[in-house]
Amino acid sequence: MSCDLPPILDALVVGGGPAGLSAATWLGRYRRSTLVVDAGHQRNLSAVRAHGLLGRDPTTPQELLGEARAGLEQYSHVSLWQGTVSTLRQIDDGLFRAVVDGTEVFAHRVVLATGVRDQVPEIAGFHDHYGTDVHHCPACDGYTARDQVVIILGTGEQLPAFAAELLDWAAGVRIITDTSGRFDDDQRAVLDGQGIEVVDGAAEALVGAPGALLGVRLAGGELVEGDRVFFSYAHHAANGLAEQLGCQLDHEGRIAVNDFQLSSVDGVYAAGDITAGLQLVPIAIGKGTAAGVACATSLRGHSTSSAAPTPAPPTRWFTAG
Repeated sequence: MSCDLPPILDALVVGGGPAGLSAATWLGRYRRSTLVVDAGHQRNLSAVRAHGLLGRDPTTPQELLGEARAGLEQYSHVSLWQGTVSTLRQIDDGLFRAVVDGTEVFAHRVVLATGVRDQVPEIAGFHDHYGTDVHHCPACDGYTARDQVVIILGTGEQLPAFAAELLDWAAGVRIITDTSGRFDDDQRAVLDGQGIEVVDGAAEALVGAPGALLGVRLAGGELVEGDRVFFSYAHHAANGLAEQLGCQLDHEGRIAVNDFQLSSVDGVYAAGDITAGLQLVPIAIGKGTAAGVACATSLRGHSTSSAAPTPAPPTRWFTAG
């Protein structure tokens, strides 16, 4: 590594998306020596626009991240490294040892903002259309599909509810069933009652140019017409480092945290989509802010006089259950 770093950092932030950069911003404002390690795997980088950010609606993911990184330059205590943390362990006296691209890094605190990875449909043309007229998040991109016909691809019990959410915007919603494990008669009756069309067949390819989608072609050659595609398969929490540290995880593999974004491991905070809750950029930024402030103030130490502010709570604020 070429970063000019102190022997022991105050904080290591893993993940340079909205949550991680927000945490690093506040650690910088508290003048805590901080290293942000970013592998560049932000899930919304394919999106044409990021929506719903107060005062910045819309923007692009690249603009948002670029401005956030540029903003970190005013904080001399914060360094940004493009790379990967392969190992992260707690060692003596609560200190954390990380291996960053083969180099050892030591820190008193850790903020995990490693996010999730989406499973995507395996159909021709997907990557050309992804982020333009193919999306994974109704809340993020449903408004852009207003008054259009939406096609749903996916699997799992959540798919009918996922499709119904698009009714807030779409003129029509169609589910292609081959990828959804099909539906029983009761499910089909509910979908029919909501005006959601069910089409049986195997999705094979997207038809039309990016931004001018015509629909989805089935394996039998039939064209299911639609203006946009939304998909819901699975998303997998990038929790390998959390598992190395022994953080408590929920049933979906996300890191359990308290109101201060503190995990079950002393000194380890988590923010963004790797924690439970709505997976939206504005919320990730807010969680990153909470994690950064809590992490920074946990390093404050003791008050020096009766008139001094109350010192920060201890690093372990987590209550199981």
